Amino acid sequence: MSNDSLNRHEKGANRVPEWVWYDGTDELQEGEAVCYNADYGTAASIDGRRANRVERPSRTNSKAFAGVAHATYPAQANTGGRMIEINCPGSMGVNVALAVNTMIGTGMLSFQAGGGSGAGRFYTGKYKGRGSVIPRQTAAAVIVEASMDGTWSLATDGITLTVASTTGLAAGDRVVLVAGEMEIPTKYLVTGKYTISSITSTTVLVLTESAVSLTPVGALTCTGYAYSGNAKCQADLLTGDESGGVEFLSVLNAGSAALAHMVGGVSYITATDISGDADIVLAQGTLPGETKAVVCLGTIGTSDYTVDPATDGVQMDGSSTLAVVSGIDAAADAWYGQFGGGLWHTADVVGGATEA
Repeated sequence: MSNDSLNRHEKGANRVPEWVWYDGTDELQEGEAVCYNADYGTAASIDGRRANRVERPSRTNSKAFAGVAHATYPAQANTGGRMIEINCPGSMGVNVALAVNTMIGTGMLSFQAGGGSGAGRFYTGKYKGRGSVIPRQTAAAVIVEASMDGTWSLATDGITLTVASTTGLAAGDRVVLVAGEMEIPTKYLVTGKYTISSITSTTVLVLTESAVSLTPVGALTCTGYAYSGNAKCQADLLTGDESGGVEFLSVLNAGSAALAHMVGGVSYITATDISGDADIVLAQGTLPGETKAVVCLGTIGTSDYTVDPATDGVQMDGSSTLAVVSGIDAAADAWYGQFGGGLWHTADVVGGATEA
């Protein structure tokens, strides 16, 4: 039972704590988000563990946000997982793990869904509710280096990464790769959290392990950020409807007729030189009021991204049929939608995004 009265030290956070079972064995850093394993066990059977077992956020659990880790839990050999303490929605002044620098009281952040061990850190969000937070601390330089528009380059060895500047980074610091180039379905950048082995120049660093699935033909462009220790800030965890979190999409160089994406939340697109359009086939929503956004972070090469409702929706004018949204191919191009109960409705189109 939580108690909102001042029954703690004056400088302490106003926490809504909970002890849960974390299914993973990897390191979970303080402030990283976890979601309930809401489909645990046999679907047809009652199982209370769906409300007390958690895992890293993914496309399938992103609407079951549980909270953020209250402490850092190192990697362990025990394959069965462990008990961890989390801070739940409604907590105020607790630490959240960052993927972006912050200004006190400015903007809103949401957890990243998917992306391997990088899942759970907080990046710029668009929708309020569970899984989103308001920063209550200025953390202006905790992200030391970042390229959210796909301008980093990973060599064919999978470990040599060229960035804008390695100043401020050192061996042992972390690099989180959130999206990257895919030559073919079996040759792609593997997203996740990596450790720096060494710094070899002002723009080149070496990772401790490979971040490619198979040796690519050429260097892979990629998107990510780097930090020392654990980049975090004090924040308030919002309550309400599920925000759905955010994700970063990687796409085949040849394009995609039906790009896998998260239901709800925000899908961020990073720059890549695709030779064919990448089509997001937007499935029907399930409940009125559900939200979805597709936002471009950088200029794309020769093609663009399209949002194609599986069932034609309604354009922003409130009457025209929405068959497709095209022209999403430059920084800040975006489509925001809301499910009305039977059809997707455009809430806003930004930049070069065009309804048809």
